[in-house]
This record gives sequence, structure tokens and C-alpha cells, in this order.
Amino acid sequence: MGAYRLLASVTVEHAYFAEKNCKMLEFVPAEFCATKLRNAGLLVKSSQSGVAVYFDEEKIDILRLHAEDNLTLAFKVFSKDGNFFRYTSPGAPPDDAILFFSNQQITRDAAGKQMLHPDPSVTASAWMELTADPLPGILERKDYFVKPVFILQLSITTGAQGLCSDKLDAEARRFYIRFATGQTFWKYYILGDLSKRNVYIADLDNTLQFENLGNILLPGNREAVQLQSSKAIPLHEQPDQRLQLKESTGTGDRILIKRLPNARVDQVHGETISDNRENISEIYIS
Repeated sequence: MGAYRLLASVTVEHAYFAEKNCKMLEFVPAEFCATKLRNAGLLVKSSQSGVAVYFDEEKIDILRLHAEDNLTLAFKVFSKDGNFFRYTSPGAPPDDAILFFSNQQITRDAAGKQMLHPDPSVTASAWMELTADPLPGILERKDYFVKPVFILQLSITTGAQGLCSDKLDAEARRFYIRFATGQTFWKYYILGDLSKRNVYIADLDNTLQFENLGNILLPGNREAVQLQSSKAIPLHEQPDQRLQLKESTGTGDRILIKRLPNARVDQVHGETISDNRENISEIYIS
């Protein structure tokens, strides 16, 4: 056995996470892929943010023979986080579609990274219908009940620019997928005695504004004041918003809560705002 060298790698970036690399992903080779990996002498190593395929230098000729016969690898990528699409743009695809990425469509970003999508981050254009080739040959019956978050396909080709070429440097073998974070309107429900006061939300960074939507009666006959952000706010693993609840009085304003809790990804629902369907993060304060 010779030394193993990188054939190709894919790193998944995500603006939601503090370190900008995705977390809790699982890369599962498609059923047909396991045999191809073994026959071509390839080794797969994956992490929660990417996958890398290595080849045995002493078996490069065997790999090239397979590549001449259209060697294609496919991975079903699952997220161990049930909230993945809540903080991911463009959100969950329709029931009859799935995100699909391939190294046959490469775009370089401003830093020269090889992106597997044409836009700066993933958009709905990456959705592919489940009946479209090559998905029926990749997905098993069980995958239609618990869908992967996306499918990754790698084509291993010969030629000067193919992955089997010994002229490629390491950077030419690295590919990237970049997700933007989801955005939601933040709606605070101010309950209890606080709902009877002339309250408002102040942003210590002076970047966000909140509108008073009036009072509402919640289940249990609980009255609340609704304070909602005037624009959608990007979700982050470690939010950096610094919001305070204040009260306006005849003698000036005073702080009621020094630091309001930020939005959580598990408290998001859809709501119509100005005739558009938007995601709303609900936060209850009492």
C-alpha cells in the first residue's frame, strides 16, 4: 500500500455558526458508491462539516481506468440537527425536491474558492425534483421518508483538468458549499404586569427598531403587548444582539430588563406580513 493523497474534498460553510463551518452533518455514501470506492482503491474520511476522498498513489492507474468509465461518487448528506432548515436559507425544499450539488458545475468566489453553486450562497435554484436524474439511482426507498438535507455528487474524470490528473494542486481539489443563515422577524410578547406599562425595546447598538403591534389576548386569557422587529434579523448560533426592555414615564425612561433573550431556532413559525409569508421568532417575556 502506498501513500494516500487527496483526490477531492468538499467543505460545507454556514453563516449561522460562529466558526462559519456547518455542524452535525453526516455523509453517507450511496449504496452503489461503496463498491466503486472499494474497486477504485479510494478512502473516504468525513467530518460534521465536510467529506474528503483519498487515493492510493500506487493504484493511480487503477483509478484512471475506472475514471475512463465515468466514475461517479454520490453521498447522501443528513443533518443530526432537526432545526437545520429553520436556520438555513433558502429553507426546506418542497416535498418533491431536494438540494443537489455536483462538481460538474463550479463557480469561483471572490477569494478563488471553487463553489458548487453559481450564487455567493445556496439558493432555491439548487433544488432538484426527486424524479430527475440522477436522483432515482442515488436515493433508496427509506430516503423518501427521511430525506437527506442534500445530495452531493463527485465526478472523477481523466484529462488535464480532471481529478485524476497529477498536475492539479491541492486547492484545485477542494470544493465548497456555502449556506446563508435564515432570517426571521423577532416578535416579543410582553406579559403580566409588564403588559400594562408603556414599554418599548431599545437596541444598544442602534441597528434594530421594534414596532408596537398592540395588545393581544393569548390562550389562558393572558394579555400581552406585541413588539416586533421592523425587519428580518439573521439567525446565529451565538446571537450578538443587545436588546433592552424599557418603560417610558412622565419623568423619563427607565430600564425594566437589562438584556432581553434572543430568538431561538426552535420557536419559529410562518406568518403573513405585508402580503408576504415570513418567518417569525416568538419570544415570551413575563
